[in-house]
Amino acid sequence: MLASHTSIRHLFGKCLSQYDKLRKKQAFLDNYRKFPMFADNDLSEFDESRDIIESLVDEYKACESPDYIKWGMEDPNNMLSGEGNVTGSLDPKLVV
Repeated sequence: MLASHTSIRHLFGKCLSQYDKLRKKQAFLDNYRKFPMFADNDLSEFDESRDIIESLVDEYKACESPDYIKWGMEDPNNMLSGEGNVTGSLDPKLVV
């Protein structure tokens, strides 16, 4: 059975939108600031997580296009690392 589940990107996009609204208003952050990890007002963990979800949305969007196999080749930040190259074959230097 062949299925495409790329429509989940809309759900992730909605979560990003809601997160941005909450973050803009600084809503519910007081609860996190009680913990030592966030005590010094360093909420970069949330920002990094947001960036990861945004890149996930971008990749799901790219999956819907016919040239997905070329996606990320011009941007080294989007390429696969450690698991193989874009064509799916393993790099001989990575094989142990």
